[in-house]
Amino acid sequence: MKPRIIQGLAILAWGIQADLIWFALPIAVILEARYFQNRRWALTKKDLYLVADLTSVAMVGMIIFLFLNARTYHFITTLIQWLPILFSPLVIVLAYSTTEKMTMDILIYSLRRQKEPVQQSWDMDYLLLGLCILAAGFNTNDYSLFFPLAAFAVFWSLFPLRSTRYQTGIWILAVCITFISAGFTHQVIREAHLVVKAKSEQWIANWITQRTDPLKTRTALGKVGRLKLSDSILFRIKPIGDQSFPDLLHEASYDYSSTGTSMEWAVWKTSFSAVPHEDDFTWRFSDTSPEENAARIYLEFSRESSLVPVPVSLSEIHNLPALEVKLNKYGAIQGNGLVPSPYFDIKYSLGSPLYGPPGEIDLYLDEEHVELLSRIVDRANYPAKNAIAFIQGYFSDFKYSLFQEVRVESNPLEHFLYSRKAGHCEYFASATALLLRQMGVPSRYVVGYSVQEYNGALGMYIVRQRHAHAWAIAYVGGDWRVVDTTPHVWLAEEDNNANLLQPVFDFFANYSFMFRLWWNDQKIEDYEFELYVIGGILVLILLWRIATSEQVIISDKEKEENDSWLPGRESPFFKIEDYLSEEGLKRYRGEVLRRWLIRIQKPELLPLLGIHNRWRFDPVGVGANDKIALNKQVDNWILSQADQDSSIR
Repeated sequence: MKPRIIQGLAILAWGIQADLIWFALPIAVILEARYFQNRRWALTKKDLYLVADLTSVAMVGMIIFLFLNARTYHFITTLIQWLPILFSPLVIVLAYSTTEKMTMDILIYSLRRQKEPVQQSWDMDYLLLGLCILAAGFNTNDYSLFFPLAAFAVFWSLFPLRSTRYQTGIWILAVCITFISAGFTHQVIREAHLVVKAKSEQWIANWITQRTDPLKTRTALGKVGRLKLSDSILFRIKPIGDQSFPDLLHEASYDYSSTGTSMEWAVWKTSFSAVPHEDDFTWRFSDTSPEENAARIYLEFSRESSLVPVPVSLSEIHNLPALEVKLNKYGAIQGNGLVPSPYFDIKYSLGSPLYGPPGEIDLYLDEEHVELLSRIVDRANYPAKNAIAFIQGYFSDFKYSLFQEVRVESNPLEHFLYSRKAGHCEYFASATALLLRQMGVPSRYVVGYSVQEYNGALGMYIVRQRHAHAWAIAYVGGDWRVVDTTPHVWLAEEDNNANLLQPVFDFFANYSFMFRLWWNDQKIEDYEFELYVIGGILVLILLWRIATSEQVIISDKEKEENDSWLPGRESPFFKIEDYLSEEGLKRYRGEVLRRWLIRIQKPELLPLLGIHNRWRFDPVGVGANDKIALNKQVDNWILSQADQDSSIR
C-alpha cells in the first residue's frame, strides 16, 4: 500500500519547516503524479545500481561540503535536513519503474557480490516519508507544528496497514493514547535537556574564562604536577608585506592581586567603553599614523562574546564580525555579537594607546606581600630603570619549569621566591609585578600569547594553545613597558615536550587550513557557466535514457491489484477460503486461518495452510515445485468437495 497524498503533504511540511520549499514542491508533485498516469519504465538492476551509486557520491560530497563549511552550517542538523533531497532521486526512479520495492543490494554495495539473490527489500516510499518527518523535526525556529504534523502523518500512513483483529475505534483510541503519552514524554525530556544544557554551558564557560575573563583571572600558582599544555593551533597571523610582527599579543591585564594558595588577579574598575564605528566592521583606536603596519589574524570565534587578542600598539581593527566592540582602561578588547568568520585585519604602530594611565591601585600591596617581598628589597620609591634592572638581575638565576615538586599549602609565591626558584610564566609575572610595586613602580599583570613560531610554507606565524603567556608591565617615563622575566628558554622547553606526532598533525591541519582559505575565496558566480554546462549535459543524458528505455503501460486492473497488494496474494489457498465462504463457513473478522480451519473441522487443509504461510511470510519464499504442487492440491480438494456436494443433492 503506497502512502498516497500523505507522502506529498509530508514532503511539503518538510520543505516549509526546513526552508527548502522550492526543493520539496517539485519532489511532491512528481511523486504524486505517478498515481494519475500509467506509464512505467522497465529498469534493470544495473540502472538502479547506477542511481544508488550516484546517491552515495552525492552523500560523500554533501559530507565534505558540510565539513568545509562547519562554521556556516551545523553539520548534523543540515545533513538530516538535506537527506530527503539526497534520497528523492532514487525514490522517484523506483516510483516510475516496474519494480515495486528496492532490494538491499541496491544500496549496500557488499551485497551485490553475493551469489544468492538478495530477497530482503525496502519500500522506499515509506523510507522517504520517515526521512521527511525526521528532517522536519530539525527546524530550529518553530517546534510548535512539528509534533501535530508528525502524529497526523504517522496516523494516516499506518491506518491502511492496521490489523483487522481489532475494531477501528479501538485502534484509533490506542494510537491517540500513544501520541498523547509521547507528546508529554517529549516535553519532559526537552525541558530536562534544556536545564542540563544551560548548566553545562555555564560550567564550560566558567572553565574557559578562568584565564580570559577581562575582570579576573585565576593563576596556576600552587598546582601540583606538570601543566598539560596542548599543541593544538589556536590561530594564525599573516603580516602584510615584509613587516615583522610584535612578539606578544595582549588579551587582558589586571591591577589587583589576592593572596592565598591560588593567587587571583582582578581589575579595580570593571567598566567598558564602546568603541565607535568607522563603518560596519571597522573600529579605530588611535589616529592614523604613517608608520602603521598591517596583519591578518585567522581566528574564528566560537562564542558570541570573546576577548580579541591583538598587539598592544593596536590602532585599527577591520573585518571583525561583531555587532559591538568594547575597550576597558586595561587594554582588553571585547567583541560582542560575534559571528563565524575566518579572519579579521588589524593595523598597529609604535606606542601603547590601549593602556590607560596608572592609578593608586597599580602601586597597591597588602601587608602579607609587603612582608614577603621585604626580604628581597625594602619598600621605597626607586628609579624605574634601576628597579627593572634589579628585578631582571634577581631572576637571572631562576629556572623555568612546568612541574611543581611539592604541594604548597601556605604561600606558593614564597616557595617560588625562596625555595624552589623555578616555575612557569605566571610565577615570574606575578612576582615581577609585585616587586615593581615594592620598589615604587606602577605595574600590572598581563595575559596573552607569545608569537614566535613562523611557518615558511604558509608565510604565517602559528599560535598554539601552549603559547599562552603571562608577563608584567611597568609604567616608565609616561609609557607602559613590558617587563618579562620568564627565562627565554621556556618556548624551547615546551617545544621539546611537544607530541612526537605534532609534525604529522600540523601537516594535515595546515593544508586543510589552506584548502579552506581557497574554498572561502570561491564564489558560485565564478563557475556559473560551468554549472550551466554540467547541468545541461545531465539533463540531456536523462532525456536520452528516458527515450531509449523500455516502457510499460500499466492497465487499470493491474493498478487496482497494486493498490491492494499483499505478500503472496497469488497463493491458490485463497480459492479455498472463497469456496468455503460461499458454502456458509465464513472466517470471522481478524480470525487466524489455523483456528478457522479447526473451528469448521477441516484439519486436512492444515498441511496446505503451512505451504501457503511460507509463500506469504517466509523471506526465502517457496520453490516453483511447491507452488505447482499447492495449485494442484487446492484444485483437487475443491473438485472433490464439489463432487461430494453434487452427490448429496
